[in-house]
Amino acid sequence: MRKCLIDIEHNYLKSDLRHLLHAPRTSFRTLFSLLFLIGNGAYAASVSETRPLYSFNQSPLIQIYGLPALGEARVLAHNQSNLALRMQIANNFTGARSNVELLNLDGEMHRLSLEWRQGLGGGMEWGAELPYVSYTGGFLDSTIERFHKATGLPQGGRENVALNQIDFHYARNGVDLVNLDHSASGPGDLRLFAAKQLDVNKIFSDFDAALRISLKLPTGNEKELLGSGSTDLALWLSAARTQGGNAWNPYGGAGVLLMSETKVLPSLQRKYVGFGTLGVSHKFFPQLAFNLQVDGHSPFYEGSSYRQLSAYSAQGLAGASWEISRRQFLEFSVSEDIITNTSPDVVFNFSFSTPF
Repeated sequence: MRKCLIDIEHNYLKSDLRHLLHAPRTSFRTLFSLLFLIGNGAYAASVSETRPLYSFNQSPLIQIYGLPALGEARVLAHNQSNLALRMQIANNFTGARSNVELLNLDGEMHRLSLEWRQGLGGGMEWGAELPYVSYTGGFLDSTIERFHKATGLPQGGRENVALNQIDFHYARNGVDLVNLDHSASGPGDLRLFAAKQLDVNKIFSDFDAALRISLKLPTGNEKELLGSGSTDLALWLSAARTQGGNAWNPYGGAGVLLMSETKVLPSLQRKYVGFGTLGVSHKFFPQLAFNLQVDGHSPFYEGSSYRQLSAYSAQGLAGASWEISRRQFLEFSVSEDIITNTSPDVVFNFSFSTPF
């Protein structure tokens, strides 16, 4: 009977996911469906754990760098391993024009990544993430326009341009520095990372904390905005309160990102960026948690009069995480640009993670 219920649950999830993730490539859907077949038995309540939403700025001129997602405050135990498949669907529409600069960011980006982590014992873990990035005209433009019209929100000029086009363009003094006006896809920049569990319970009871580090390598094609051409090193702290029952558990973290010289707008690039995340998580049921989260970072560029490049950025997220079985999670969230024009209008985030 239990096996029958699990089969029904898996079949339902696979069917529902095909409707949610209408990706432009069949391989995306196939890979996602295959991962759902890696089961881990019936649900068993795991230790209480506060999990942040997986998110970072998906602007085409920012996601190419090594800006990390916050990550969990608890590292994997010895001999534990985890495999995660994540997708972000980001819709960008912003632009500005002056006598010196011209900027258009109009298009849709799909970022599919495969992440693997392994516990090493001694409160340490390591892993890697490889993204596959696709720029396309997409399918969200008309839906967003209808939503803006129904709610009375400003279109911001969307109604004056063609739907579902690609125009990622930055020019300075009449010289094109970025010009992507066609569909492009391929592997992005490889990320390697490690983490160390910190003992903070003597100071902050009911809190977990981990020191995390990541290294992004320039494996993506920077001419197609699949990578930055730079090697980036990020170091940050992730902390969370972990309590059972009906508690609202806060979490957050902050760190710094150091970058070598980029091949995308090198004359405007800043060599370091500060970033941080704050959020709260609440478990309404043992298997279902709801999160509210804010991500922010300092500017990646300087010397531009446009906030899209030279302003601080903040994104607000709302999402939920469902623990299908022990340490097997399905996550969905939506992010909006709190500081307008510094990140995509809307990003849909999907994640599936499982022991491996």
